[in-house]
Amino acid sequence: MKVSAAQPFQLIYSLYQHEYLGYIFECFIVRLDEKGKLTYQHQNISSKNAREFGKGMDDRDYELIELMDSMNQDAVLRHFSKKIMKPDEFFAKVFKKDKGEERLLQEQIDVYMEKRRASVLEKMKGKRLYEMGNDGEPTWRKVDVLERRASIQFHFIRNEESTTYYPTISYEGKKVEIPNVAAYMVCKNPAWMVVSGKLYGFDKPVDGKKLIPFLTKNNIVVPKNLEENYYNNFITPLVASFDDIEVTGFEIIKNSYDPHPLLTISELPPANTKEVVTLF
Repeated sequence: MKVSAAQPFQLIYSLYQHEYLGYIFECFIVRLDEKGKLTYQHQNISSKNAREFGKGMDDRDYELIELMDSMNQDAVLRHFSKKIMKPDEFFAKVFKKDKGEERLLQEQIDVYMEKRRASVLEKMKGKRLYEMGNDGEPTWRKVDVLERRASIQFHFIRNEESTTYYPTISYEGKKVEIPNVAAYMVCKNPAWMVVSGKLYGFDKPVDGKKLIPFLTKNNIVVPKNLEENYYNNFITPLVASFDDIEVTGFEIIKNSYDPHPLLTISELPPANTKEVVTLF
């Protein structure tokens, strides 16, 4: 449904989940009624026609639209496939297999999409963001893009039987309630999540994979017999990359060292001489 640039309109961004590519953003022009409210008349726009609606856009909007163009399934297909294929055919082939080249390609596509999701979210402050409805309605439900970043703290409680682990999230001094049925992770690297219609980024970059389990559960309990592996492979890297950690039942000791370059010069052994044998 076309929207005229001569009519009152509002530029909005809409978020939806693609079957294979995860969360994707699209830009829409929505016509406003005589009271200045959004109507159901809307039009998807891209870099090709964005300047028709330039009076309602700023430089950041053009940057966002260009990023979103690179995230749509046709653009991803062109980037990763030299063959001419339909998107459904390509993605079904790549994502329904979990071995060899297909697995590697899945990972490459995920890195490609995550990089663009993170860039979009960094530029979204002050913009109007919505969740798209199942019927394709781009303004189905509003998402509040918060002005400031949330903070996160990780907690570890160790006793004789196990270690319990959980995070707490705070925004402007108030606790953000998780687990929450109205919570989902939009971007994992770094973490950006929606909780009860609010978009949260974090003041310190955090891996979203470490938060996803807690969208549906209060904590994770690690039995005693698995602690050594868990501490080596999970807690140690977390402590190395994240400062805000509270522990009970054990102590974290951080050692820092000043690296010093060391240059070693040695004489190379002479090259082996080839022995020439002459036959008479």
